[in-house]
Amino acid sequence: MATTSGVNVGAQAVCAATGKIEVHPFQPGEEVSWDEFVNSSSSATFFHLSTWAHIVERELGRSPRGLIARRGDKVTGVFPLSLVRSRLFGDCLTSSPLAVYGGICADDRESHDALLHAACEMGQRLGVKYVEMRNRTEPFPTDLPGRDLYVTFTQDLSAGPEKLLQGLPRDTRYAVRKSQKAGLEWVEGLNVRDFYEIYAQSVHRLGTPVFSRKWFESLQAAFPGQCRVFGVRKGQTTIASVFCLYFRDQVLPYYGGALADFYKDSPNNFMYWSLIEQSCREGYGSFDFGRSKKGTGSFQFKSAWNMQVAELPYRYQLVRSKEVPQMSPVDKKFQLPVEAWKRLPFSWTKIIGPPLIRRIPSI
Repeated sequence: MATTSGVNVGAQAVCAATGKIEVHPFQPGEEVSWDEFVNSSSSATFFHLSTWAHIVERELGRSPRGLIARRGDKVTGVFPLSLVRSRLFGDCLTSSPLAVYGGICADDRESHDALLHAACEMGQRLGVKYVEMRNRTEPFPTDLPGRDLYVTFTQDLSAGPEKLLQGLPRDTRYAVRKSQKAGLEWVEGLNVRDFYEIYAQSVHRLGTPVFSRKWFESLQAAFPGQCRVFGVRKGQTTIASVFCLYFRDQVLPYYGGALADFYKDSPNNFMYWSLIEQSCREGYGSFDFGRSKKGTGSFQFKSAWNMQVAELPYRYQLVRSKEVPQMSPVDKKFQLPVEAWKRLPFSWTKIIGPPLIRRIPSI
């Protein structure tokens, strides 16, 4: 986790002690101990890795303010916070920005509470509106407010592709079979350039600003072997693509899309089923279909795959705000800009989108 954003650790140190636990700001040289803890913790995710925060800072200007808890010389918890400044929406501390998961990753309640206390003190000192924790799970529940908005979908892959296919709902299984007869080809090792064009068109249709292509290139360079790009071709045309993240025995198809002109061939069904088959062959244990907002098209699509559905317990420590922030594109106040974005020429969205994302505090 980088600290190149001008943070004076000595002058602005955040220290909290709860019993034998001491919390301090992450400092250069602690990357190995931080990531060793993350890789061993059952509550950790890909987005807790120190390199994620480094890339978010470098590419999008989010200032890392990570906290690390120790009992003696042993790391017992980490909290990958980033400071997000926005003149339009106000400042906040987020764990983790541009990620669907984050929050406190701790071995025990004592470490968890010490990290939370330190984050609250930091938020008060920085004068932010709130501290956002995008928890994947909640092993140590709190009474902090949240939003009943997001769920995540996961599939245990241990049964193997044949049984998993049999377990799909009839309509989904039919769509997979139909796509397999449409002359589609699964492509491994697709380049970021081809992926980006498809992804950018997909988010344009949703009315969402697109990241720069450099964002994806930076992820792939920083996480060799943990970021892989796959695609679907029909003839010589790449019609769908997915950018996957790998963490321990889990595969997470994190960014993806398909060309609307080929929807009749069910390319998304073909793509995600092919990825499930490949993940089984490669020995991965879990397929994480990722976060979706309730009531959206993405939610409906994922719900048809007979996966385990779990609420995402996002939590907020309110500092200057009096209520939980409403920053989702499904909120009514964003409907007009979303519709306006859909009407922009596609070529413009690739120019305007990347700098615009830098000004949005929570994605």
